[in-house]
Amino acid sequence: MLFDPAPKIRREDFFDREIERVKSLLSPITLVLGLRRTGKSSLIRISLEELGYPYIEFLAG
Repeated sequence: MLFDPAPKIRREDFFDREIERVKSLLSPITLVLGLRRTGKSSLIRISLEELGYPYIEFLAG
């Protein structure tokens, strides 16, 4: 769904962005830094889904 404010899980929903495989997600600690609302969470979620490895997501509240 376009213009949904929630982080995306599928590459097709990640509107107007190019994604390459993020290989650093396989290391024990990975930092993704950037300005607010630029797609950091979506980038991580899409990459983890495409890698196919099990993962646990912790949400800060």
